[in-house]
Amino acid sequence: MLPKVFLSLSGVDDNFVDEVHAQLPQGLAYFYRKSFSTGENLITAMEERLKETSIFVLFASSASLKSKWVGFEIDRARIAHITRPEFRCIVVPVGNDVAHKDLPPWMQEFWTGSAGNTPRDVARYIQGILSEHAEHTVSALRPFGRGAVIDKAQRDIQLSLFEKKVAPNVLLFAGNGGIGRRTVSRSLMKAAFPAQPSLVFGPELVLPQFADILDLYRATRRELERNFSADKFLEDEAVFLGLSQEAQIAEIVGSFRHFSQLGQAITVVTENGLFEDKGYLKSWVYQLFQALSARQDMMLICVTNRLLHEKERAEHDNVLQFRVDELPTPEIKAIIIASTAMHGATPQLPNDGIIQAIGGHPSVARATARLLAQKGAGIVNNNPKDVFDIQDRTLSVTLGFENLTDIQKETLSILSWVQRLNGGMLEDVIRDRHSVSEEEFAEILGDLIVSCLIQVSGSDYLISPPIRSVFRRKFGYGAPELRRSFAGRLKAEWDKSQAIGQFSFELFDTFVHMTALEGGTLPPEFGKLLSPATLQEVVKEGYDNRHIDEAGLDRAISWGLPAKDIPMDETVREEILSYVLRAQIRKNDVSGAKETLEYMKKRSYRSQFYLEALIIRLTGGDLEVALKLLRSAKTAKKYMNSVIADTAICMKSLGRWAELSKLIDAETKRVYSNASLLDIKIGMSIAKGRFSEAEADIAVLRAMPYEDGRADARQAAILLNRDKDHDAAYKLLTTLLSRQSKGAASVRKLRAVVSARVGSAKAARDDVEFFKSKPEWHDFHHRIEAEIKLKVRDFDGAEMSRKAIKNKNARDELLEAKIMESRAVDISTPLRDREGLLNKAAIIRRNLSSVDEFDL
Repeated sequence: MLPKVFLSLSGVDDNFVDEVHAQLPQGLAYFYRKSFSTGENLITAMEERLKETSIFVLFASSASLKSKWVGFEIDRARIAHITRPEFRCIVVPVGNDVAHKDLPPWMQEFWTGSAGNTPRDVARYIQGILSEHAEHTVSALRPFGRGAVIDKAQRDIQLSLFEKKVAPNVLLFAGNGGIGRRTVSRSLMKAAFPAQPSLVFGPELVLPQFADILDLYRATRRELERNFSADKFLEDEAVFLGLSQEAQIAEIVGSFRHFSQLGQAITVVTENGLFEDKGYLKSWVYQLFQALSARQDMMLICVTNRLLHEKERAEHDNVLQFRVDELPTPEIKAIIIASTAMHGATPQLPNDGIIQAIGGHPSVARATARLLAQKGAGIVNNNPKDVFDIQDRTLSVTLGFENLTDIQKETLSILSWVQRLNGGMLEDVIRDRHSVSEEEFAEILGDLIVSCLIQVSGSDYLISPPIRSVFRRKFGYGAPELRRSFAGRLKAEWDKSQAIGQFSFELFDTFVHMTALEGGTLPPEFGKLLSPATLQEVVKEGYDNRHIDEAGLDRAISWGLPAKDIPMDETVREEILSYVLRAQIRKNDVSGAKETLEYMKKRSYRSQFYLEALIIRLTGGDLEVALKLLRSAKTAKKYMNSVIADTAICMKSLGRWAELSKLIDAETKRVYSNASLLDIKIGMSIAKGRFSEAEADIAVLRAMPYEDGRADARQAAILLNRDKDHDAAYKLLTTLLSRQSKGAASVRKLRAVVSARVGSAKAARDDVEFFKSKPEWHDFHHRIEAEIKLKVRDFDGAEMSRKAIKNKNARDELLEAKIMESRAVDISTPLRDREGLLNKAAIIRRNLSSVDEFDL
């Protein structure tokens, strides 16, 4: 159980404390206005709530120290302090009318002068104490296996201070998401700077992946201001954007002063938002680091997914960076044991293969523990052992609906729609729908937190990054009525904030994401508030979710096209327009895609080569030209995973099997992280008769995101090639399609072929019609017609249909061989022609021995 806090106050300080309470994690703080029922015996209720809490916070003022109710609570807190060693007291002065000496003697040591003067400051401090207490009392939440990293970091800090005579005040922690970078940063601050205990209570500014200086300015202002007005901010923003970069940095550093006066560090969390496309610091970040070198009273913590180039780091004496690696196996086991116990289960471990495949990720280990607690080690141990992406596999299984309560499903659904959400709004929506108490809701959230399914950031909740895409992919957007309920609550909150003249960027970002999700457009008056980084997130989500949301591509185009005219960093603009172009081509808007490409060429974007090759490939153009462009794209080093995958697809279509085989062998790591590449490898294994290898890879392919039925199609191909069982393959493919309402193009194409071969011409033609709006329909239509005619021994008709195919590939040559073979064994074929037909067919098959004829 997560620790809870009791807020003790006088009614005079009610408004201040109400603001503090609103910014604390929902359900973890007892506040009389919201945590006590009408008609409840107040004294009994106070005693019960205090027994359930681990932290007592007294908001000290002259009024509270005179209150008999507060006095009663102080007396009960003293008893708890004496009888419960883990019980903690905090005294937060409110106003200037109370001093340290006014407190009861036993409480004076708990006076907290560094918590800050604003509700946000105080809430942040209390939440920090809650986190510390949770780490000490909940074994599953303790940092594991980071002692060596902390020791090395402390040595680096001491060595830097000795050699450079400058204390490092910019610390960068790099690693993969979910690996524990923030945990390491907090632990290091406590260990390396014991004389500055308040460092860990500073703000955590979560910036978008493509953050710019404006995003940092907004995030800082959001932390500083109590009543944020959109109109006033827009005026300030216009002035800020008109400043020189040096003046902008000075303004941000000046804002940091508020936190440095409280002895707090500022933490910036972003993926690669500090870096240019080629991995060097953005100019404003470089200048910020330089400016901070003269401010030894300030400390900046950066949590990113990459390290600085060493040459660039050496230019900043005040910057140190640390790589946060995966945890070793013993620590992963310790996390799983502690976490299963947290879920009320007997500690147990999966087999060593699964432990190793977890990859040293603490968040994945905790998610695995949750599954172990619910279903036992056997479920996990039965996963295929050749797993290259166990994080996705484990989380996919853990998120099975059967493992979650209805409220947990809805909580994760809501959080998957937006980047982050205020806890109060989340609680209101869930409690309105399910009539649960505040305490019950807190327990539900607590379980999701300790399972590493959601994270807490200030008063907001967000779904853990490794979970978001898995949840979306498996479960879509949840029930329509839930979206309507949430949209109604969001509109009410938005109208309320507008009416009182307050503005919340958290609420605005939520409004933006939901507006896009619902297919709407942003009102013109809010356009200036939309940051380029947020726009990039909206466009990317629309494109990435095209597999589960038919309107996703339209959303990517309609929201992304205005990026041509909005002032923004060119790196962000290129990223947005690349999604727009890919969405346009997948919507068959060839002219629109080419227009976007020309715009990008004029700006010399490095992605132009890959995107032009993509247009050629998807519109049936010259694949030799596409390959030439892809070679240039490889040199440009932009979207490399997609470049390699498209190169393989073009080689396959052109029948360059020797080159393709070398590419697959050289790109093993990419093969097992890209569904298209792995699908090609499996097809080559099937063609060569390596069925066991193919089946092992099919298990990996099946767990990959958006594999679009490829794994099932390959399983059917094994039935066709190894077992020669067309009827079993037809039944399998038909069953699979009956379970899916969209997608599974590979399954449908293969069923069309199998239908033709088992004599079901109507079913085959029905499947062909499914692709009528697609560019490949013409050729696929003639391929299936050739199969249908071949089944009824109309060899001339089959050959005519085969010749009508415009963009022939290796499979069409195999189709020619099959027609020859069928003609050769037909009694009506002259005896003198039969051997020649069989010889010609044998030559084709020998030359295409790496090709599976059912590879569509």
